[in-house]
Formats: sequence, structure tokens, C-alpha cells
Amino acid sequence: MVKADDILLFVHVVEEASFSRVSEKLRITMSVVSKRITRLEKDLNVQLLYRTTRKLSLTEAGQALYKKAKIAQLAVQDAKDVVAGFSSDVRGKIRITMPVVTANLVLNRAAVEFCEQYPGIELELNVTNRLSNILDEGFDLAIRTADLGDSSLVARRLVDSQWCVCATPEYLHIHGAPQHPDDLMKHHCLLYKYSGKKPDPWSFQVENTDLNCHVTGRFQADNLDSIKQAAMSDFGVAYLPRALIFNELKSGELVTSLDEFANKKLGIYAVYPNTRLVDKKLTLLIEHFRNALQQNKSYFS
Repeated sequence: MVKADDILLFVHVVEEASFSRVSEKLRITMSVVSKRITRLEKDLNVQLLYRTTRKLSLTEAGQALYKKAKIAQLAVQDAKDVVAGFSSDVRGKIRITMPVVTANLVLNRAAVEFCEQYPGIELELNVTNRLSNILDEGFDLAIRTADLGDSSLVARRLVDSQWCVCATPEYLHIHGAPQHPDDLMKHHCLLYKYSGKKPDPWSFQVENTDLNCHVTGRFQADNLDSIKQAAMSDFGVAYLPRALIFNELKSGELVTSLDEFANKKLGIYAVYPNTRLVDKKLTLLIEHFRNALQQNKSYFS
């Protein structure tokens, strides 16, 4: 008979990618970890892991089991969290993924403050601009700046992020500052391009009418920091989140144009799988992040 504890142990092994790290984390011997995984494979009559001296990797059957077993692990954790929610004591671990700019400006500090406020909380931050798969990678919460279209996620809007057209004073001195969105056709524009997609048009509002400008340029990147660096090098005009260039605008290294027309505003959201019950600690953390972002709205608007 397949033991549920062995399946949950398998999830730990996959996520740690090491028998020894699981042994240390769960305080059981490595031989017990190995024996229980072998027992699970025997009970299921299928190989779940490829083992070498250097690493562990999943078989196709192992990948299928992990996806389902992860949901079961979250359900068990949800049950524990719900019970813990009836207590005034807030404790447990929360795994979070968030983008670099938002983390550096506000949320790294806010996360530390939350841990100081609730000594029973353990936070694990994954700070990256990569769009993580929350379910597959086992995150409890993600902070995202985007238009959200994934129905498997529940989202709460925390703050709005305004974008602006910008360039260096040197570039504008040589090429002139655009006075109208149509003027961008005469400029070298730095294009943000999602992987595998065409660059989005630049959105503006002229006389209460939406206007999408299909600008052109010789520099494209799927990373906003690359676009920022190109703009800082006097290479063209960029359309960037104000938060990303807050310090450069303050110092005068970059200046904005077309502010009266700029119409690109994206929400910064707290998102989590709708398979999760929203436990007390997650609710408190989301509210804490929202307050921190609202108190620092000047970065984003």
C-alpha cells in the first residue's frame, strides 16, 4: 500500500534535489530517505527518479506524481494553517516570488519588518524578473506587475505602476524632445519585447482617445534593465516604469517627455493559487505589503 507520508517526502526530495538536504531538513537519516523513496517506487511499480552521484532528476512518471503530490502537500498545509488561524499566534513558512525593482525599492524592507513583527513567521524570498509558475514551483504568493489573465490565480491589486517616456538630456539636446506621440516616429525607440512576441505598441491618450503607436528602433530586449541602460547610454527613447528609473529622474540623468499623454499604467498584484485557502498569515502579509507600497506610492506614480 502506498503511504501518504512517502509521497510527501518525495515532494521534499524533488524540491531540495538532494537526499542529504532532505535528511538535514527533516532530521532523519539519509538512509531512511533513500529507503522510503525506494519503497514508494516499489509500491507504485514505477521509477520516479534518476539517481547519479551528482544530481537527481525526475522521470516522466516522477514529474506527473510531483505535480499532483504538490497539490496534496498544499492541501495538508492549508489544513494546518486554518487550524493555526484560530490561534492568536501567527507562525509558519511563506514562499514568495517577486520582481527585482519592487523588491529593492520597498518589499525587501517590508518583508524584514513583517518577520520582526511576527517572530513565528519564516519567509523565503525568490527575487527574480522571471515569471515563475507558482503551482509547479510551490510558491505561496507572487508579486506581479502585469495585466493578469491566468484564471488559476487569485489576485489583489496593491498599487498602480505608472510608465513614462524618457531619455537622457544629451539625447534630447541632439534629437529634440517629442511634443506629441506622433513625433516618436522620428526617434530611435528602445523596444521592450516579451520572449517570442512582437514588441507591444506604446499606448497614449490624446484628447480622451486611446492611441497606440507602433514605434521602431534597432534595440530590443526582454529585460527592462537592458532598455534602461540603453537609454542611459544616450541611444534612444524608452517607455519604462517610473519606479525603475526613480533615482535617475531625481538626479536628472533621465528626463521624461509626453507626460500629458502617457497612458500606460499596470497594477502591482499579490497573486496566489485558488487551490489555497487564504490563511491568517498570508492575509496579514498581503495587507502588510499593500500598506508598504501605498506608503511609497511616489516611486510608482
